[in-house]
Amino acid sequence: MPRADARLTALLCAAGALGTALVPAAEPAQAHPHVWIESKTKILFDADQRVRGLEVEWRFDEFYSVFAVEGLDANGDGRFDEPELQPLAEVNVTSLRDYRYFTYVSVNGRDAEYGKVVDFGSTFEDGLLSLRFVLPLAQPVDPRAESVSFISYDPSFYISIDAAAERPVAFAGPAPERCDFRMERGGATENLNIAETDIFDATGLSIAAQFATQVTLDCPPAVATQ
Repeated sequence: MPRADARLTALLCAAGALGTALVPAAEPAQAHPHVWIESKTKILFDADQRVRGLEVEWRFDEFYSVFAVEGLDANGDGRFDEPELQPLAEVNVTSLRDYRYFTYVSVNGRDAEYGKVVDFGSTFEDGLLSLRFVLPLAQPVDPRAESVSFISYDPSFYISIDAAAERPVAFAGPAPERCDFRMERGGATENLNIAETDIFDATGLSIAAQFATQVTLDCPPAVATQ
């Protein structure tokens, strides 16, 4: 795979599309994870106080950021403007579609259906690349009547997606009164060195979920008015 193609499809590593192209030479070829993401998520509410989707922002580690933007400064001004980064964002978002965007929204314990992701973009600030995308639900969900939660991880554990230390989750739009959320943070991944053969347990489930942060909405039922 040519270097440029590997860069643009880096987020498909869960499917083996990238192999070890992003692995620093000093690391063992089969060690995981290789790429780190700091994640922030806005829970989006519509005018009827229903969850309509998530706005996800990923900030990549320095090594991946430098690799990903190589050669993308089209006008040679020493900066990476959003229009220059848009093709990278589009390829990554399009590629992630088949992997549920590494973002698993659950409604009453079942996988939620998603709409098409059309709002997305990338920025490059302070030496770090960010990817932002809005993940719409196919049908809005009333969190006062149904259980809503989400968790973000790459099943292959090639990428570690860690909730930001400060304000990792926020509300946007008219949330129901007294609506809140609970966070269950996963374990730290900075110093992990897990062999590829150890990523999936005996049942076939990825251990990556054990290190992921789960967010569950806690919204009291609406009070009926007479």
